[in-house]
Amino acid sequence: MSQVAIGDRAGATGELPDRTVLSISDLVVDFPLGQRTVRAVDRLSLTIRQGQRLGVVGESGSGKSTVAMAVLGLLEPPGSISGGSIKLGDLELSNAEDDVLRRVRGGRISMVFQDALGSLNPVKTIGYQLIEAIRLHTEARKAEAVDRAVELLAEVGVQTPRRRLEQYPHEFSGGMRQRVMIAMALASDPELLIADEPTTALDVTTQASVIDLLRRLADERRMAVMLITHDLGIVAGFAQDVLVMYAGAPVEYGAVDDVFERAGHPYTQALIAAVPRLGDARATTLPSIPGLLPRADSIPPGCRFAPRCRLAGREICVTQRPAFDLTDPAALVACHFADESAATAGVLLKEEISLGEPPVGHTLLVVADLAKDYRARGSTGSRKRWLRAVEGVSFEIRRGESLGLVGESGSGKSTVARLLLGLTERTRGEVTFDGRPLEARRGGIAADQRGRVQMVFQDPGDSLNPLMTVDQIVAEPLVLLNRRESRRNRARVPELLELVGLEADFGKRRPLQLSGGQRQRVAIARALATDPALIVCDEAVSSLDVSVRAQILNLLMDLQRRLGLSYLFISHDLSTVRHVCDRVAVMYGGQFVEVADADEIFAAPQHPYTIALLSAVPIPDPVLERARRRIRLDGELPDLTSPVPGCIFASRCWKAEARCAVERPALTERGGAAHRSACHFPENVG
Repeated sequence: MSQVAIGDRAGATGELPDRTVLSISDLVVDFPLGQRTVRAVDRLSLTIRQGQRLGVVGESGSGKSTVAMAVLGLLEPPGSISGGSIKLGDLELSNAEDDVLRRVRGGRISMVFQDALGSLNPVKTIGYQLIEAIRLHTEARKAEAVDRAVELLAEVGVQTPRRRLEQYPHEFSGGMRQRVMIAMALASDPELLIADEPTTALDVTTQASVIDLLRRLADERRMAVMLITHDLGIVAGFAQDVLVMYAGAPVEYGAVDDVFERAGHPYTQALIAAVPRLGDARATTLPSIPGLLPRADSIPPGCRFAPRCRLAGREICVTQRPAFDLTDPAALVACHFADESAATAGVLLKEEISLGEPPVGHTLLVVADLAKDYRARGSTGSRKRWLRAVEGVSFEIRRGESLGLVGESGSGKSTVARLLLGLTERTRGEVTFDGRPLEARRGGIAADQRGRVQMVFQDPGDSLNPLMTVDQIVAEPLVLLNRRESRRNRARVPELLELVGLEADFGKRRPLQLSGGQRQRVAIARALATDPALIVCDEAVSSLDVSVRAQILNLLMDLQRRLGLSYLFISHDLSTVRHVCDRVAVMYGGQFVEVADADEIFAAPQHPYTIALLSAVPIPDPVLERARRRIRLDGELPDLTSPVPGCIFASRCWKAEARCAVERPALTERGGAAHRSACHFPENVG
C-alpha cells in the first residue's frame, strides 16, 4: 500500500551536540608512483560532531573516497598517510596498529559502499552475513544475534524480516540490498556512518527512500553521518553542512542553506548550476565546467581551479594558493575573490542558451505490440513459469525527435532497447524502421540494416575494449561493415573524434588513459561511425559526475540538431529526461502507464506512478527540499511470473479501489495533447 508523506526534514542550521566524533587535521595522503608522488588528499581539516549530517561533494578524482579510506585505514598500497592527524574521539587513527583499526572498523565507524551487490557474498544468506556482523562486534549469542538481525532489518524498512533472513542477495532488489548494507553497518551501534555514493546505482524512488532512511537513523540514534556523493540534489535534502572538494583539497565549507544560496567558490557555483531541474526550459544548454581536473602529480602552484575558473587570469590566482581554514570564518572559501564570485554568480551561471527546436521529420521508428517472455524456474526447482518482462508496448519516434523512457529498475526499459537492437528475440510484436520491417536475427539486426540503429551504454568503462586504442574502437563498426575500405575507415576516425569534441591525438590513447566523460565521448563517436538515424542511450549519463553529465547532454543535443538524429533516451533521472526529450513514456511492470509530450507530462501528470516519480526527484535547493510533498511507494514491483488481472500498479497505489484489482485500465488518451494514461482514476484531467 502506498501512502502520501510530507517531508519533515530537520532544520539545516539547528543546534548540534558539542561532542566531537571525528577530527581530521591537515591530512595528507600520497601515492608513490615510480619517481613521482601523487597527492590524493592535500591538507584537509574537518570536524564531525555527534548527530551531524555532513555532505562531501566533488567530481571523481577530487579525493572524497580517499578521505573515507584513510579514516578507516583501508588505503590501497602504496598509498599512505604522509601527514596530519585523524582522531576518533581521543583515539589517533593515522598511525594506529592494525588490530586497533580492525576493532574500529564496523565497530565505532561503519561504512556503506556504492555497490551493495558487490559488497554482499552471493553464496551466503542475508541472515548469515548480518548475524556474522552482529557477533563480530558484540558479545551476543547466536539466538540473540538472530533476534537482533530481525530488529535491524525491520528498523531499515525490510518487510517480513524473519523470512528474509533465509534469502540470498540476488533475491533482493537494489534498494533492499542497500537497506541490508545499512542494517549491517548499524549492527554495532556506530558513532560514525560513512556512506560512499550509496544511491548512485538506484532509481529515483529507491534513492529517495534510502536517503530518508539515513536521515531518520541519524536523527534517532544521534549518529554522525558523512555522505559522499556527486549529486547535489541529495546533499540539499540530507545534509546540515557541506564540504566541497576539488583535486584533493577542500575549497568550500558551510551550512547547506548558506552554500546553496550564496556559494562563494566558482567551482561550487558551477556544480550547482550544472544540475538539470524539472523547471528548466527544455532544449537549452546546461552550464558546464570547461576542461578537466588537474593531474594529481602536477597540481598548479596557485589556485588549483584557476585553469577552469571564470574569474581567473589574475596573477594571484596562478601564483598563490588561497587560504582555507575551518577555524577562520573568513577562510571557509578557498578563493581570492570569494565576495566578487558570490556577488556575480547569479548573473553568470543562470544564462540559458536555447538550442532551438530540432527539425522533426517523418516517422522513423514504429513499434507495435512489443512483448518479451522469459522462462523462469518455479519455487520448487522443477516447474517452469513464464516471466513477462515487456507486454504490449507500442510507440513511434520521428526523425530528429527524442523519446524518453523512464521507470524504476526492473520495469522493462533496457529489455525494450535490447529488443529493438535484436540483442534479444521478440516474443511478439512488429518493429518498422524507416518504412521497412526491422528484422531481428539471433545475435543482432539483419546485415543490410545494421548500422542504422546504434547504442550508447551506461558505463563506457565496460563497453570499451581496454586493449584497443581509441582509433581502433571508433573504427571497429566501420571495419565490420566495410572490411575492404580500411583506408577510408581510418580517415573517418579523426572526423568522428572532432565531432564529439576530442582532438585527433586522443586516437592513440587507450580507455584507461581517459576520464569518464572522455570515454563516453568515444562511445558516442563509435555509435556515430555508421551514420545511424537512431541512437539508443541506455542510462548514458547516470554514472557521470554532474559537470561531465552536463557536457555530454549538451553534446547529445548539439549532435541531434546538426545530424538530425533521433534518440530513445532511457533513464531513471527525470530532470535529465525533462531537459533532453520531446516526449516521455513512463514504464512500470513491463507496460506503458503514461505517454505524453514532455511539457505536458511534467506540468500535468495523470498516472499515480508518474506523480510519485516526480515527487522523488531531488531538488538542488535545501529550502524547497524541506518544504516539498513527497509520495513514498511501499513495497516492490509485482511478481511478473504471475498474471496480474487488473492494474499493474494497484498493489502500490494509494488511490486503488476494488475495480483496480480486477480490471486492467487501457492506455487511453485523456485531456488532449496526445496525452495517454492507463489509470481508472487519472489526475489533472480537465
